[in-house]
Amino acid sequence: GKSFVVIDKGIPSSSTVAAGLFNPVTGRRFVKSWLIDELLPLAEEVYTDLGKILDKPLLFKIPIIRYISTGEEKMIYEKALQNDKEKYIAGFTFSQDGYKITSCEIKGGGYVDTSLMIHAFRDYLVEKGSFIEADFRYADLKERDDEITWQGIPADKIIFCEGYKGELNPFFPGLPFNLAKGEILTVRIPGLNSDKILMSGGYLLPLGDDIYKSGGTYEWDDLSTEPTEAGLSALKAILAKITDLPYEIIDHEAGIRPAVMHRRPFLGKSPLSNRVYILNGLGTKGVIL
Repeated sequence: GKSFVVIDKGIPSSSTVAAGLFNPVTGRRFVKSWLIDELLPLAEEVYTDLGKILDKPLLFKIPIIRYISTGEEKMIYEKALQNDKEKYIAGFTFSQDGYKITSCEIKGGGYVDTSLMIHAFRDYLVEKGSFIEADFRYADLKERDDEITWQGIPADKIIFCEGYKGELNPFFPGLPFNLAKGEILTVRIPGLNSDKILMSGGYLLPLGDDIYKSGGTYEWDDLSTEPTEAGLSALKAILAKITDLPYEIIDHEAGIRPAVMHRRPFLGKSPLSNRVYILNGLGTKGVIL
């Protein structure tokens, strides 16, 4: 019921590069993702509704197979069987001798096609007359008692959703960003024939027709948006943990995650203005948050 306009230059962001994964049980310590019990049903509702509006399938629910190393077997097994995680555990695979857990299947996970969503939503906004492609300069904002304007367009409020560029926003000084570059591969792996997300130090996400996305790396010093040889080596090492089949690299991309020191998103009002707001810091769990 609100009128709005989106201003965007269309510069590639982490969301257009990301695999869009969501996983209810994460990390080396096998913990439940923050607020996952509340967020999963909401995410399904929101992405399904948005998919209907855009006439595009956006949400894909796919089981996750997490391979388990010898050193983490006991901890993962015990933590997985705790009551708060039990509904997300489909079962374990044991080695032939029956003494070693080789993998754990996690249910409730999947991915959102973030690139498709962003491009389709942009087209939708253009059609509705609610999109302006332009460079945004903070100096162009003019604030009065009753409104805030940008290049003559009046509004009650402005919400900044700038991803990693938010670190430079003068209306929100000192926010504890912890930006992390991530690189990702799109590969073709004939013969793998997996319809599940495979994880071991990284992930392999099936897209169909022998095409997979594989990631992801973390780099805190080099915050360029260009893929690197070091990133490629790390991605190849992830692939080697998951499959020994030959593969063809189709694409190699990079993006900057708007991660945060305390791993909680930023949502709220500027300390400098009652009409300026932020939504940012979604980090690696952006799809589900």
